[in-house]
Amino acid sequence: MIIDAHVHLPIGKDCSNLYRKREKLFQELERNHIDRCIVISDSCMESDIGNLNECVELFRESDNVDVVGGISPFFEFQTQLEKIRDYLDKNLIVGIKLYTGHEAFYLSDERLKEVYALAQQYDVPVLFHSGWDNYQYSDVNVAAEVAMQYPNLKLVCCHCFFPRIDKCQLLVKYPNVYFDISSIADNRAILNDIEEKIKMLIEAVPERVLFGSDYSGCNQEEHIQFVKNLRLNKMLAESIFERNAKYVFRLKV
Repeated sequence: MIIDAHVHLPIGKDCSNLYRKREKLFQELERNHIDRCIVISDSCMESDIGNLNECVELFRESDNVDVVGGISPFFEFQTQLEKIRDYLDKNLIVGIKLYTGHEAFYLSDERLKEVYALAQQYDVPVLFHSGWDNYQYSDVNVAAEVAMQYPNLKLVCCHCFFPRIDKCQLLVKYPNVYFDISSIADNRAILNDIEEKIKMLIEAVPERVLFGSDYSGCNQEEHIQFVKNLRLNKMLAESIFERNAKYVFRLKV
């Protein structure tokens, strides 16, 4: 079984509305033999990848797609917070996403205390963007600060600080920090180095690394092949592809 723990609704000329986006996503899942995925909504009200309400309604009846709700202190924060609370109460979302770096707020921002309290109340993870430009908003020291302040909060580091995958090792000592490998397999020029760093991370915390692709921004097939190229034993491969996501998101499969 493969669970892709990090996908977005596809965009492009053949995705003119939400239902076409959903159809194309299902086609991609089938093509790559993905059994289940987690769609992450945007944090703003108007977005090509769908806002919180749109993603929830689009997959409300789906038995193999779960939704993580994006939120931002910049976009109707209190209104979105209450919507997330309502969706959590109805078991319609399985996590919360913060677009740190894409948006100019720190993971340690005081306004996020309400997000962290909500996530702990419902035992769902908070995902945060890391790496690339504007990395300072969720860099290792900031993530460590939040992990220490909220030891019962499950934090998922999306993209493993790409391209500085080695930074993950500085968070290994915090048992509430998890790592999703989405979008790390697209740069072939540094792929060998990335593979080595991910192997080291899996060796350190095999129960805390999740498979993700960041489809449609990144290639789902290449990310599957990336994990296969690591030549993990069967138990480790099952943990990365399936078991860890089930635990972090409390998926009932």
